[in-house]
Amino acid sequence: MSSDGITRRGFVGAVGATAGASTILGAPSASTAAPPSEKIRLVLIGAGSRGNQLLDSFLPQNDVEIVGVADVDDQHAAKTAERVKKAKNNQPDAARDYRSMLDRKDVDGVIIATPDHWHALPAIQAVLAGKDVYVEKPVAHNVAEGQAMLRAARKTNRIMAVGTQQRSSTHFQRAVEIVKSGALGKVFWVQTWNYENISPTGIGKYPDGEAPSYVDYERWLGPAPLRPFNPNRFHLLFRWFFDYAGGMMSDWGVHLNDIVLWALGAKGPKSVYTTGGILTSDDNRDTPDTMQVVYEFPECVLTYSMRKGNGLKFNGHDYGIVFCGTDGSLMLDRSGFEVIPDKTVLPYGIKMVHGDRPLRKIDLKPEKARGVDGQDAHVRNFLDCVKSRAKPTSDIEIAHRSTNTCHLGNIAYKVGRKLEWDTENETFRNDPEANAHLKREPRKGYELPEV
Repeated sequence: MSSDGITRRGFVGAVGATAGASTILGAPSASTAAPPSEKIRLVLIGAGSRGNQLLDSFLPQNDVEIVGVADVDDQHAAKTAERVKKAKNNQPDAARDYRSMLDRKDVDGVIIATPDHWHALPAIQAVLAGKDVYVEKPVAHNVAEGQAMLRAARKTNRIMAVGTQQRSSTHFQRAVEIVKSGALGKVFWVQTWNYENISPTGIGKYPDGEAPSYVDYERWLGPAPLRPFNPNRFHLLFRWFFDYAGGMMSDWGVHLNDIVLWALGAKGPKSVYTTGGILTSDDNRDTPDTMQVVYEFPECVLTYSMRKGNGLKFNGHDYGIVFCGTDGSLMLDRSGFEVIPDKTVLPYGIKMVHGDRPLRKIDLKPEKARGVDGQDAHVRNFLDCVKSRAKPTSDIEIAHRSTNTCHLGNIAYKVGRKLEWDTENETFRNDPEANAHLKREPRKGYELPEV
């Protein structure tokens, strides 16, 4: 299975690593390797592009041993197992089905880098089998699945870390510190956004066909509805279909809104409204290519904007976050952040009616920082927590709430009206239709265990 497309690290094999590319990571020397008693033995579930990007950070760790690779795509599993062998001098088991690997007593944890609709089931099965979990974002396909993952992690006292790795980037940490300190004044408006132009073709239109012989497509569908095989609904492009994911809202919005919740110290909004649609793409997606989502918090408004039909950057950034306070603004993305002091003015009309008056002085100082990739630190935090049993930086409870903001935005889009959200009970107020979208019935044979 595959998850995110090629992003920060430009991994060489868009759909699974090539055998030749596995030489990019050499095996650690015996002098630096951890003794066997300190090894953390992991199974990778989902060996597509995102799974191999995560291996960029897991394989160099001296105390990590990858003992299994599971993927319904035989080519993914075989190529990734070969990469592990060359990097770590051990031969991991490779299989389509991960379940037998969860029974192994020598497995300490799993890395889950499958499509979104395949996050909850292996994560819950893993913790029930006594394994710790590193699972990719977004947490789950829907709110109910995320709730089940959280319950399972707490019931079993297992580590469940989520790949919202920006929380481990030092410049994101500093930016959040600035917002929380009050240096920007009263923060009352926040904008997050993703802009690019892929119109009008988008992902294109492709006919249904036969799944490749080396893929267990029925199992790839898993809990999702039974559909004919289509390349647009498969590796890498699955995220543009509600059967498997939540479009750009959950693919990128979760990273951005996660930082906002952290900085605001919030568990979620009190209301959400979404407008948009498929306005510029002539393809067969069913998730929007244009969205405007408005979240209301008690003293702040957050807007998420997404468009695929125009790439005009916002203040020079095609994605990012801007916190606006009464004393200044903070612009933030993975390349770094900038604090921009504001200044007060006396508009003509006020001056004419009430006379001249001194302007309020703002003492906020400019500040800039370059971006730091947090993936290595994020992975290291998970491994340290496996040993210490402390909660990870992106614990399942934190990431579940951040993922919920994306589910809320998509549900408001589907029902077409403003929704009131009860953050504590994770339900919409007096809206049975909206609440029906908080979960879905999985396909028979792929039900979640009771926890």
